[in-house]
Amino acid sequence: MGLLSFAVLVLVPLGTAPPASGSTKSPVEACTGPSLTGAFAYSNVYAGGAVITIAIVNVGTSTCRLGGYPKLTGIRGGHGYAFASVAHSTQDVSLEPTVLSPRESGALILDTSLGCNANVYPYPPADVYTGLIIILPHGKGRVRVAGLPLFVPCGLGESQLGWAKGFVFD
Repeated sequence: MGLLSFAVLVLVPLGTAPPASGSTKSPVEACTGPSLTGAFAYSNVYAGGAVITIAIVNVGTSTCRLGGYPKLTGIRGGHGYAFASVAHSTQDVSLEPTVLSPRESGALILDTSLGCNANVYPYPPADVYTGLIIILPHGKGRVRVAGLPLFVPCGLGESQLGWAKGFVFD
């Protein structure tokens, strides 16, 4: 409960930074791996799947632009593994690129389909991950998210990195 409470508090924007246009002509530089940290923030299991929210926080000293679709690698046993299938979509939320001032947060939404493996328990070890490496677009670095309970038997959907107007946690 303590980790979830902290993560939810971190996700509330601290200012009123205008959303980035998504254009590469934005005067604000793209966020880089060393200026970001990631943490598991929230999950919601639904019939046949789960939606998982990852908080992405600007821990740098400069404002930066967060957006685009990252590449993802799952962590299991201390090693990285590519996912068999990652789609650019989620069931619930569509995020838009945004501008993050220092200590502001954005997010990444993941959507897993559990339905293809619903009758298998315990989960096959090859489908279970304890962390995630988010590889930022355009070679801007990596963000490691540890302690993430993630079961991916059939593929994964991802949102863009960013924020959505009215984005809240229940």
